[in-house]
This record gives sequence, C-alpha cells and structure tokens, in this order.
Amino acid sequence: MKALGGLAASCARLGLRAPRLVLLTAFSLVLLGGFLGSRIRFDSDVLNMLPQKDPLVGQFRQILQEFGVADTLLVVLRIPQKENLELAFALADALEEELKGSPHLSRVDAKLQDPLRLADAVLAHALFFLDEEGRTALRSRLAPEALAQRAQEIRQALETPQAVVAKELVVRDLLGVLPLLLQHLASSPGSLQVDTSSGYYLARDHSLLVILAYPTGPAQDIGFTQKMFADLQRRVASARQRVAQDWEVEEDQLPVVEFGGGHRIALEDATLIRRDTAMNSLTSLVGVSLLLLLAFGSLRAVAVTSAPLLTGLAMTFAFAGLVHSTISSAAAGFSALLIGLGIDFSIVLFARFSEAMNRNPCLASAWEETARETGPSIFLGAVTTLATFYAFLGTRFSGLKELGLLTGTGIVLLAFSALILVPALTCWRASQWAAPPVVRWLPLERILAGVGRHRRLVLASTLVLTLGLALFLPQLPFDDDVRHLRAPSNRGVIVQEEVAEAFGQGFSAMVVRLEAADDLALLQKTQDFVVKVQALQRRGVVARVESVATWVPPLAQQQEALSWLAQQQLRPEEVVATLRQELDRVGLVADQFALGLDLVAKMLSPSQVVTYDLWRGTPLETLIQRSLHHGGNFVSTAVTVFAPAGMWRREAPPELVALVRSTPGASLVGVNVLAQHLRQVVRQDALWACALGLAAVLVLLFLELRRWTDALLCLLPVAVGLVTAGGLAALLGLALNPLNVFVTTMAIGIGSDYGIHLVHRLRRDPRGVVGTARAVVLAALTTIVGFGSLITSHYPGLRSIGWMTVLAITLTCLAAVVLLPLLRASDAAQEG
Repeated sequence: MKALGGLAASCARLGLRAPRLVLLTAFSLVLLGGFLGSRIRFDSDVLNMLPQKDPLVGQFRQILQEFGVADTLLVVLRIPQKENLELAFALADALEEELKGSPHLSRVDAKLQDPLRLADAVLAHALFFLDEEGRTALRSRLAPEALAQRAQEIRQALETPQAVVAKELVVRDLLGVLPLLLQHLASSPGSLQVDTSSGYYLARDHSLLVILAYPTGPAQDIGFTQKMFADLQRRVASARQRVAQDWEVEEDQLPVVEFGGGHRIALEDATLIRRDTAMNSLTSLVGVSLLLLLAFGSLRAVAVTSAPLLTGLAMTFAFAGLVHSTISSAAAGFSALLIGLGIDFSIVLFARFSEAMNRNPCLASAWEETARETGPSIFLGAVTTLATFYAFLGTRFSGLKELGLLTGTGIVLLAFSALILVPALTCWRASQWAAPPVVRWLPLERILAGVGRHRRLVLASTLVLTLGLALFLPQLPFDDDVRHLRAPSNRGVIVQEEVAEAFGQGFSAMVVRLEAADDLALLQKTQDFVVKVQALQRRGVVARVESVATWVPPLAQQQEALSWLAQQQLRPEEVVATLRQELDRVGLVADQFALGLDLVAKMLSPSQVVTYDLWRGTPLETLIQRSLHHGGNFVSTAVTVFAPAGMWRREAPPELVALVRSTPGASLVGVNVLAQHLRQVVRQDALWACALGLAAVLVLLFLELRRWTDALLCLLPVAVGLVTAGGLAALLGLALNPLNVFVTTMAIGIGSDYGIHLVHRLRRDPRGVVGTARAVVLAALTTIVGFGSLITSHYPGLRSIGWMTVLAITLTCLAAVVLLPLLRASDAAQEG
C-alpha cells in the first residue's frame, strides 16, 4: 500500500507543480489520439473474429473460396393484383442486365436462360431421369387411347392465350413429361422453382417475381455490404427509369423492388445498432453530466472529473492505432467499457479530495492526503481490472483478444490520467478555486446507521435472499439464436420470409463438401451421397438436396431404365406414327410437330447413358462448372441441403451429421453448424477466462492487502451481485446471450473496484466510509445511466445489455455499500 500511495502522491505532485505543462500535454495527447485513432479500421468480417486455427472455421473458409458466398441476395419485385405481367418481366430483364454489371455480384439469375434448348436436351434423355413410378406413368401414356387424349390436350393448350415460350414447350413435350422433369432439373443451389410458362422465378399467385443474385463478399462484411447496396440502388433506379421510358408509364406504376436475404439482414442490423448507439451515447452523456452536477454542485467539478476520461480514452486510441491498424468490430466496444469503468476513478478521487479540502483548505496538503489514501485503491482497482480483461488474451477469438488488450491497457492509462490531470485542473487558476461544497445529495449517513443498528437482520436477510435467488440460476437460459437479437422490423428478414411463404421454400441451407480424384469418381460419390440424403428427405429430416448430381442420374438408375425399356419391347416408330395420326385427327398439322416427334423417338431409343457432356452448349453447362472446383490433384463439389421451414436454425440434424461422418472426405458446414460448434468454444473460453481473471484478481488483492479476508471481502459484492442479478433475471424472463454475457466480465471489473475502495477506506479511516460509499454509489449510478440507456434501444440485443447491466451493477453496488461496512466492522471488533 505504501508503494502505491507513494506513486499516487508523485502523480498528484506532478499535476500540482506543472499544471500548464500537464494540461498542454493532455491536449496534445487528445490530438494524437484523434489522429492515430482516425487511422484505425474496423474489420466487420465475422470470419476474421473466429478462431483461425479451428478446423470447422477452416472448412467454412475453404468452401467460400472454392464455391463462393453461400448467401443468396433476393431481389424481389412486388406485382400488384391485375398488374401486367409483361411489364414486370420487362423490369426483371432490365434489372438483370443492370445488376450483371455490378462488380459486387458474381452471378445474377432472373430466369432460366434459354429454356427451349434445355428442354430439348432433357426430353431426349427423359427416360433416365424417371424413377420406377415415373416409368410406369410413362408406359401408361404410350397407350393408343392415352396418345389420343394427349393430342386433344395439346390442341387445347395451343388455343389458350399464353406466352410464346410456353407454346414452344408444348410443341416439344408431346408426351407431357416436361413439367415433372423441369421441377427436378431447373433448381440450382439456393434457387426457386421456375414458372415453366415464362422461365421466371414467379410465385404461384403471381404476387412476387424474384431475381437471384450472388454477392462476391460475405454478409458479415458490413463494409462490403454497404458498398454493394449503394451500387445496387443506383442500378435499380437506372433500370426502372429505362423501363418507364420504354413503356411510356410513370415509374410509380412499375413493381416495387426490394432486397432480402442475409446481406440485407446484416446491413439493417448494423444500421439500427449505429443509430441506437448514437442516441444512447447522447442520452448517457446528458444523464451522467446531470448526475455529476447533482453530486458536486458545480459545472467546473463536472469538467474536472470528465477531462481525465477524455484524455485516457485518447491515449488508448493512440495505443490502439500504434498496435493495431485494423481492429475487429467485436473489439469496437472497448471505448464504451472504458467510459463505464474509467469515470469511477475521477469520481472517487474528486470526492475524497473534496472531503480533504473541507477539512484543510490547503490545496497541496489536501492532494497529498487524497493521493496517499485513495491512490492505492485506484491503482489496485486498475490492476485488477487489467488482469480481468487480459485474461481474454488466452481465448481463441481474435476479437476478444483485442478487446481484452485495449480495455485492460486503457484502464491503467485512465488511472494515471485521473491521478495527474485532476490535481492539475484544480491547481490551474487556483485563486479561483474554493473548497468544493459538501452536497448532501444522498443521505447515506442515516441509511448506513440504520443498517448498522439492524446488523444481524440485514446479514440474515441478505443471505436468505441470495440463496433464494441462487435457486433460480439453473433456470437462466443462454439464448444464442441470433434471430432473438435482431429487431423485429428488419426488412431483410420480412422480405425473406415473404418469399419463403410465396414459393413454399425456406433458405436455411447447409453445405456438404465432397472430394475425389477426378470428375467421374466425384460424380459417383456425389450420387451415392445424394441418394442417402434423399432418404432423410422422405423422412422429413431435410427439405431437399441439390447438387451437380441432380443433372446426371445415377448410373445404376440409368441401367435400370435401359433394362426396363428392353422389357417393354416398345417400337418408337409406331409410337411416333400413332402420335402423328392423332395430331392430324384433332385438326393439327403433324409436320409442324416434327421436333417434338423426333424427341419422342430419341427418348424411347437412347443410344448412350447421360454424363456431364450431355449439357455442353446448354444453360446448365456454366452452372455445373461453377459447382465443381478443380484443385491440383483433386476435384470437389458442394452439395446443398435445405432444412425444413423453421427447423435446424441453431444446429445441424444429427442424422445428417452422422451421414457426413460416415462418408470419407466429406465435411459439413453452415451458419447453424458453425454456431453450434462455436457455442461450445465460447463457453469453454469464457469459463477459462473468467476463472483465470478471478484467480489473478484474488492473488493481486492478497499481495496488496496482505490479508485473505480483505481480499475476499473485495470480491464478495461481485459474487452476491452476480448471483442475485442472475436469479432475478431468470424470474423476470430475461436470458443470457452472446452480447450481454460480457456484462459479467464488466461487473467483475467494476464490482471489485467498489470493494477495493470501501475496504481500503474502512482499513484507513472507518469513520470516513460514508464519503467513499457516496462516491461508489455515484460511480455506480453513472454506469447504470450510461448502459441503462440501452434499455430504450430498438435492438433486442442492446436492450438485453442494458437490462443485465442495470441489474448487475445495482445489486453489486448495493452489496458493497451495505455488506462491507458491516463485515469489516465485525472483523475489526474480533481483532480488538
């Protein structure tokens, strides 16, 4: 204690002897911090915050590198009832053309490209794509009476008003098997069902038309997402203007264009957080200033206690700019933590100085007394807080490491700033400085006196209350579902859910990476795997599966089709002749159906099995190539597995996990898979960091206080406060989540400081404990006001931080102010 007291006194003397130099240096440090801080760049890519050596994170990165971003950007055209579909199609075409020019998109699909050429390739080999049930249905369609009925259906379809493409498909599909085949083939990973009459991604009720776009960067990279949407908005405006001019209509008559999907969701979240944070910062500043004015009674006192905070933050930003040119966005909250932690030093220091000045108006003597008596507790509190946050350096998350380094270092800089700058500010223009008035803003004397008279009742009640609330701790859930952290008004979520409902399809996907030595071996491996996943699909475990194997039937299935065809002993020329007769009979000219008749003949007399070569020159060739990655000595592909709507958002289906594990060389990734894994990693690292931090704090307290009882007393308010706050949160229906769980760390740092200040004062001057208690309460109130303003946020994640901070700090402060004087008095009596 003497060493720390001497260091604190030296800092105070420096501020008193050279106030102008100190203030000039502080001003220079603020400028330097602003300059170096402006060079800091915040990395918003979530993947860079994760453990870089984690195998699952590595697999996730590998799939992104090989096959691009998994998130699909939904460009949605809202089509009013009775709206001209041709106008919507024209806008979709214009948007597709514009969006393809964006450097932020790797691919844009407004419709199935060249569906007629695709239909020709599919129909010629349709037999291979049909399962046993499909082949049975095909056989029944080849009967003479069925062919006659089909000819009549073709005539009716051609007489019905519809798009040219739809009529061309009818002319080709003389046996009526194309709709089933297109439903099987026209999907790509993340795509929607195609309207076969137009080729567009059109909802069944024609209310929505969707364009699928694939960004080049992940949704978690907010900087990329902002640039992308700024570019896309300009392109949408250009497309709308062009279509309005071509069709000679007003722009407000065109379908409304909106975006949905992961990128829109992430951007909405980030925007809302920034807006709420700015408003909460303003209200916090006003609230804290009013509290300081209430407590100290003068604006100058408010300035004196606030200036060290600004200087300490500037020095921390300067340190950050020198050590890290780029900081993870997870560490961006270090300044908010430092504000909540650092203001306590100035408050306790100035409150103690005010007491000393009112007893002895000599400035130098008052600061000597204040520094030697309060300085040790400030330094000890700073060092224990540093130990708490430096424990994060042992975690596997780079964002938490940076948060721990900057917050821990910053708290020490704030302590020195307070001990040097507050004396300098009071010394500057000393002739104008009078002894600060004693403002009785909180009648703690009467409260603590009443507590002392009912000591046993208070201790017993506290014990019963703590143990009672501890019983509810097991009921305090940990909710890591990010949907519960988002604002319900997020338009990205709303649009995505509307599309899912309109198309009867969800967008929660997992990706299985498969690898083999060559294309043929990979195809066989993929087909075998997909067959097993389809078994899970029939059981309702997954919704559907999409892969390159979708466009090449399994070889065994093709062999079955050839065997079936041989058993049927069909004569293609007779089927074609019968079709020609029936077409002529219903009044159609059979020669105009030559292409369709030729496709029927090819379907019923296949010459070779289907391979990837079948799709050369068709719209699927490029899509297949995008789904294959050729490495140095391997070929890989991505199999996309979609979960049923509302299922498997937080974890992968156990059946799918088991299937992947049993497949050599297969790996499963996805947002839900990664989240499930990281939950375990976070809990392990959080427990380890918490245990390490507490152990370090306890050792530091013992080394300084030289008594285990006093060291434990300093931590007692933290234990009581966290236990009662957790139990009360469970009763109120609150939950821990990935955001508010770090309030625990902050409460340890702040609560231990409360204990240190009070225990130190009780050891040195028990009669003056009321003044220190009043300073502790004021420090707690500033933290409560600062973080409690988050309760008004529109963002549920921020609201949860506000609530947990209010509960934890309130109860920790209450435990410190009430319990420590009683328990320390008891120890003193026993010593006596």
